Amino acid sequence: MDEILFRALAEGVGRYLDAVERLAAAQPRPAGSELRRMSAAWRALLGLHRPDGARGRCSGCERRAAMCTAWRVAAAYFLRRLRG
Repeated sequence: MDEILFRALAEGVGRYLDAVERLAAAQPRPAGSELRRMSAAWRALLGLHRPDGARGRCSGCERRAAMCTAWRVAAAYFLRRLRG
């Protein structure tokens, strides 16, 4: 994936997850804790699938050029712009 495109995608997803964590702070303890946990899990998963700089491949699944499935799902659910 193109480095500039990936950076924009990662920043957008990061902003969404930041908003979830802010929302979690305003929730009662069980719900807020689960929202923070879910956000942390997504950050960990996406960190494992961060493209390497040299080849532009996903570090987790070695997919070439296009976005890997983990980033496609994150973009579709958190940015709601990808279709297909």
